Amino acid sequence: MMSFARIAKIVDQRCTACHSEHPTLLGSAPQGIKLDTPAEIKAQAAGIRRQAVETTSMPLGNLTHMTRAERDLLGRWIAQGAKIP
Repeated sequence: MMSFARIAKIVDQRCTACHSEHPTLLGSAPQGIKLDTPAEIKAQAAGIRRQAVETTSMPLGNLTHMTRAERDLLGRWIAQGAKIP
């Protein structure tokens, strides 16, 4: 089973610069999508799979340098049911 702590670290490092209550790279979270809490991350699991794993369109321009390995971990976590503590 994939550790949610690993997933949370990836999301924090690669996604929350834009997708958070107080983004550092933008004025507000695109489409209102925020990934600050485990519940928000779980609620967005399908979108994360689509945007970060399948199409790799996020992070936009890969500005935060998400690796293929990180994308694979996200995909595995989602495939295992996107479980949070």
